Amino acid sequence: MKKVLFIVILFPIFTSFGQSISVNYDIDTSIFKVSEPLNLWLDFLNTRDDSLGSKYWNSREVKKYGEKSYFLIEKELQFGMDNYLKLLSYSDVKILSIKNFVEYFKITSIMEFKSKEGTCNVQYIFHVYAGMENGELKLFNPLAINTTLNFNTTTIGYIKYHYPKFHDFNYELAKEQSDYLVELSENFKVNIDTVDYYFANTNTELLRARGFDFLIANSGKEIPSGKADPKNKIVYASGIGEYYPHELIHFLLNPYFPNCHLWISEGVATYFGMSRGKELDWHLRKLKKYLIVHPEINLNNMLELKSLDQYTDFRYVLGGYLIKKTFEKGGFELVKKMMNAGKADLDFYNAIEKYIRIKHHHKKRIGRKIQLRTLLI
Repeated sequence: MKKVLFIVILFPIFTSFGQSISVNYDIDTSIFKVSEPLNLWLDFLNTRDDSLGSKYWNSREVKKYGEKSYFLIEKELQFGMDNYLKLLSYSDVKILSIKNFVEYFKITSIMEFKSKEGTCNVQYIFHVYAGMENGELKLFNPLAINTTLNFNTTTIGYIKYHYPKFHDFNYELAKEQSDYLVELSENFKVNIDTVDYYFANTNTELLRARGFDFLIANSGKEIPSGKADPKNKIVYASGIGEYYPHELIHFLLNPYFPNCHLWISEGVATYFGMSRGKELDWHLRKLKKYLIVHPEINLNNMLELKSLDQYTDFRYVLGGYLIKKTFEKGGFELVKKMMNAGKADLDFYNAIEKYIRIKHHHKKRIGRKIQLRTLLI
């Protein structure tokens, strides 16, 4: 077995998909007793299919998340693919280290694509755990293990709050958010379920808990941010604390409005639940100043616009503004109609013309329509 492992170390395994799996040269299995977790991880990666790979994963997480979603790291950078191990088959995976960690082995790897023009293309550095289950070595997500070690948990209503052990928990804010979630579920007439809400001071802390030692695009200043995983009933929020309804709104509503355009979805979450920890009006003031300075910005093609800066994205602020106008005109029922209007860009433009009379320059209809820029400035 050890001879085979040294061949792996010296010669990366290339698959028909173009993947290479390589092991760092210092992982000497004749010295370090890591051959079993190393082979387990290699066997898992080489299945190149989530369903096939599930046999190497612990049964509790497979049962909880399903045979295609048990690996929670898959929620990052899917590139439109619904099979995470197949996606990995197009990348290079480099196994950096295997260390004893409590009763587990911590396996750290790099996932990257081929470099271009002298630039590296590392997507993330991540870790998983290998541990015993019913006498067999299986793979485990970092989240539950790291939560047990580094987080406290407090349940209020439907929300199970997870936060760093050093944090002084604010029960009043947590209760306010719990009550607001219940209120929104009643107003939108949707059922509510329990949710795991993770929060910390920085996104780096949350990423580490989730198994990421590095994640692409996580550079620059640490600012408030969040992420929702409605399918697995998990919400993450950093730099915001116990009260950040934005991601909880995605958790609550996304499953009931699968035909909702992205800008409408983000607009609903921003109008009713803030963005980057700031109310919609805060972002609108920034947008107004920006449009005055940049008269060349064409709001008729708003879906082509990206970000003002690190704090404010057009889809959040403009989406939030459109939902604000929708709510003022027709309350929750009209907002729900907007959310059901369709996922395509044309559906989006048709909906804002139909429901709030915001003009899109490609359409020529009879009746009074308003230019969005006129409304904003």
